[in-house]
Amino acid sequence: MPLRYLIMVGAQFAYVIWVLPCEDSRDTANVLRMLADPTVPAEQRARIAQAVAELRTRPVVVTLVAAAQDEEPEVAEAALTSLNAIWQHDGVVGEDLLLKLTDQDQDRVRALGVKVRSPW
Repeated sequence: MPLRYLIMVGAQFAYVIWVLPCEDSRDTANVLRMLADPTVPAEQRARIAQAVAELRTRPVVVTLVAAAQDEEPEVAEAALTSLNAIWQHDGVVGEDLLLKLTDQDQDRVRALGVKVRSPW
């Protein structure tokens, strides 16, 4: 009986340590692909742009910067709002990402009072 218990507990730890992080990263990658896909309805992409703001990782921020240039104003506004929330929370924005935005959007980000840093 104790050996079975140890095997069961070991399997649960292995699942939590190795399997779940892989599934989370695949799920995140799929969601970011949907955000960048113009065939996905604009309302859904706007919801995605708002939802991924909590993740604050580099791939998320890069995808949101690209989405801020979207042809659909709803998606672009949601992406920019999410970027502003991330950068305001962090207090810093990478200059390389800021320069990818339009001049008007750059001014909007600078108005947040965040520090602009060079990535090099």
